[in-house]
Amino acid sequence: MKRILAILTVVLLMTGCGEKSSHEFWDSEYGDQNVGYVAFEMYWDEYDDILSPIDDVKITVSGKDGFQKHYDFVSPEEAAGALQQLPEGSYTLLVTVNMDEKHGYALSESQTAADNALLATYVSLKDPTSSPQQAWFGLVTATISNGEISIARFQLKRLMSMITIIINGVPSGASMSATASKVAQSVELTAPQNSTAYHDELALGAFQKSADGALHLDNRTLLPTASGYERTIITLTTAYDGTTQQSIIDVPLMERGRYYVLNLDYNGLTPYIHISGIDINAWQQNWTVDGEILNPDN
Repeated sequence: MKRILAILTVVLLMTGCGEKSSHEFWDSEYGDQNVGYVAFEMYWDEYDDILSPIDDVKITVSGKDGFQKHYDFVSPEEAAGALQQLPEGSYTLLVTVNMDEKHGYALSESQTAADNALLATYVSLKDPTSSPQQAWFGLVTATISNGEISIARFQLKRLMSMITIIINGVPSGASMSATASKVAQSVELTAPQNSTAYHDELALGAFQKSADGALHLDNRTLLPTASGYERTIITLTTAYDGTTQQSIIDVPLMERGRYYVLNLDYNGLTPYIHISGIDINAWQQNWTVDGEILNPDN
């Protein structure tokens, strides 16, 4: 099912090639250099993302001697709809989807790169306290041969982690807010395992009361736990009856693209709580189908 979009891109590619039938390739855009063609194919790493609204697709192609070319599209379908000409050679390609300033993200590049390698590309949030919609990226290599078509197949992977925090049995009149630490300040898309620790606690926001009386902080997106850390710290601050108290919740690391639920009882809050990855009642990891949290033992 993940490859539904991939099938669509192949159909579009065939349509695009049909516009240049009988191998009617165009003259070289690169002088006397031999050229070939690349077609972009994209498919979702997560089935649930297939119907996500997309309006920004950027592809960066890097080759030897500092060669770089950038492409901008409004959808994966548009990206797949035509061939792109490149000089003969080997390339590294990076795609970002909905990862622009309009969607709350900021991209930056280093100044140097090895042959055929992309400049180190980093993504951060324009406003670290924001909770932007999900964004995706993919990284591939491609070899362009003279007069031939190569297909660059991108697997679109989620960038952001997402967390929901639920506190049950909260007395009337109490309010709560949350922060996170050991969360990445930026992620290197060209080496996704690399990220930098956020220099301060990240405000996750205030809780809202639900119909059942519990306090919720729902679907808060944030960058994953920074590399080098095995745990994430969630700090809950409660104001009630003229007093303020804090609870430090030590939870497992949050990985890129995963969804987490922290579910606690108000009466069980203590100054320090350690949550293990197998404590299903308190910490649920990526067990979601259409918004329903599932017990993997069922």
